[in-house]
Amino acid sequence: MTFVRKSIPVLLLVLVIKLVVLAQKELAKQDPRETHEKRLLKNLFQNYDKEVRPVLKKNDSVNVEFSLSLIQIISVNSKSQLVTISVWIRQKWKNPFMSWNASDYGGIDVVNLNPERLWIPDVILYDNADETYAGGLEKYKTSVIVYSDGTNEWNSPASFTSTCKINVKYFPFDKQKCSLKFGSWTYMGDRLTMTSASDSADLSMYVNNGEWHLLQMPAVLNKVFYNCCKFPFYDVTLHLIIKRKPLYYVFNLILPCALIATLTLIKFFLPPESGEKVGLGITVLLAMTVFLLLVAETLPSTSDNIPLLGQYFVATMFVTAVSLVVTCIILNFFHRNPATSPMPRWVKVIILDYMARVFCFGVFHEEESKIRPKKRKSRIDLDVTLPEGELGMDDLVSLREIDSSRTAKFSRMDSLHYPSGRSTPCRRSISMMSTNNHINSLTERLLEDINILADDVREKQEDERLREEWRCAALVLDRMFFWIMSVVSILTSFLIFYREPVLEG
Repeated sequence: MTFVRKSIPVLLLVLVIKLVVLAQKELAKQDPRETHEKRLLKNLFQNYDKEVRPVLKKNDSVNVEFSLSLIQIISVNSKSQLVTISVWIRQKWKNPFMSWNASDYGGIDVVNLNPERLWIPDVILYDNADETYAGGLEKYKTSVIVYSDGTNEWNSPASFTSTCKINVKYFPFDKQKCSLKFGSWTYMGDRLTMTSASDSADLSMYVNNGEWHLLQMPAVLNKVFYNCCKFPFYDVTLHLIIKRKPLYYVFNLILPCALIATLTLIKFFLPPESGEKVGLGITVLLAMTVFLLLVAETLPSTSDNIPLLGQYFVATMFVTAVSLVVTCIILNFFHRNPATSPMPRWVKVIILDYMARVFCFGVFHEEESKIRPKKRKSRIDLDVTLPEGELGMDDLVSLREIDSSRTAKFSRMDSLHYPSGRSTPCRRSISMMSTNNHINSLTERLLEDINILADDVREKQEDERLREEWRCAALVLDRMFFWIMSVVSILTSFLIFYREPVLEG
């Protein structure tokens, strides 16, 4: 019995030694780091409450260091005035309840934890316009990196849709400034403060956009007082400054519009008698209206500003409409009836004298004086040019003189053949008198007919001269308005598109 009592402690000692050896063997089979991490997590969350702010004193505030890395500008909707971007959000803060001595846990100095198990700041996008998400916490699905000194780092990729006031005044050469305001929605400045990790967003990973060129994205820290609350709210606002790439709009809208507008100028080279001048002007006006409708579909329905492209189309339409009115006036000049509307003296002097010289047409007045017929002093003294081979008035007068001399000659011959004592032959005398009278009457009738023809020719020449004056005036006006419309079109385009886009705010 005594032996048994003495052997019990020995047996217990042997049993303990075996248990220790077995435990050491089991521990040797497992990863020591995994064991330390499990123990670390167990100790960290043993008395931890994620609803409690990570501060040791109630008057202390949690400082959140915020930064953003821009990855891509997905879209800028000018009509809805929204901008969608892809970013990486980086937040960093201190949590003293999540700190440990790394040497006590096998040298583990960092762990990755689910954000649902930790206190996290409710930093969201104030200008959120996403119908599905609220613009913050529900977008961040990545783990929080927790360091042994209590530093918590939360890096999350996200896509945000934000409101953006689009100023279309300089479209399509516009610059836009979209502000993205990130801040706590519930924690006032006495409980949570924010700082910006840098003075601008990180653009090292940015992917270029086909429509917009990124100029810069500065970050600004703000402290704002609201009427609802006693303490201010901190936020970090990033200003996305972008410039539109105009090549697409220049190639698809501006150049076709400019080419169509040149047809307005070509219209002045069309002959007035072709009848196509007005039709071409109306066609150009309709084409410009279609282009204006295409632009209106891409722009927001706002009355704050009229875009440059819209101004250009309206100005071109106005020039086209004015040229259409001018064309009607020119056609009225060209087809003017001189019998009812003779050209006034002042119109002749201004257009045919001065304007014709300015636009290299020469002087029409000198040519007109050459074709103007002279006024006749008597009925017989006619300055009429008859076709070659016909009987002229001088020929008829000479014919009368020849007939008179021939009659006198015949009388002398009769006196020689027939002495005074004898009677002259009656038949020959009557015949000569009859012939003379017949020639005289024929001459008179011919002169009357020629006078009538001469008057008709003179009237036609005068009418043609007056018509030619109106036609020449129409040609001068065509040339004049071609240059006027060319200068107006060039100046209008220059004044509209030369203005430098200015960012508001």
